[in-house]
Amino acid sequence: MGEAGKRDDARDGEASTAHVVVIMLIVAFGVLALPWMVLRKLEARAPGRGEAASGVADEDLAQGGKIYYRSCTGCHQARGEGKPGRYPPLVGASWLLEDKETPIRITLLGAAGPMEVNGVQYNDVMPNFGVNLSDEEIALVLTYVRSSWGNSAPAITKDDVARVRASLGDRMEPWAGGAALSAARETPVLR
Repeated sequence: MGEAGKRDDARDGEASTAHVVVIMLIVAFGVLALPWMVLRKLEARAPGRGEAASGVADEDLAQGGKIYYRSCTGCHQARGEGKPGRYPPLVGASWLLEDKETPIRITLLGAAGPMEVNGVQYNDVMPNFGVNLSDEEIALVLTYVRSSWGNSAPAITKDDVARVRASLGDRMEPWAGGAALSAARETPVLR
């Protein structure tokens, strides 16, 4: 092979390397931009002040939405619809909407065992977020889900979460499904 052929091969190698680098940069940008775009979409879908739970600032709902996206969408999905047969929906769920204490208890300690949600039995595990989230973060995310996707329940405050957390004492084990949560409802903490 002559000197000109070697130069052409070298240029072809440089050009293909440049193409690979450009493609890798495009892919990396897409991977990094995707979470940002999803968060922006969630913020746009957050209910406006007229739809929000009474007295909840739009910024608090946006913060709750970010926590929800980070911690909850893997199971309950972006619009709270859950995964049929696996993870229950949050839309219209009595465990979430009927009182403030039950969703706080579930979020603090998690749940493992049979539970009926919207007429369907579920028997999977909800992790305990009480070890990772502060009282304020739990209040924000629960207020967000209680006022999103057609839900319209009152806001939960960080003081509500603190009082329920204190009532649990040293308990660390998750709730044993719906029966245990129903029994806990018999001794209300928030009045």
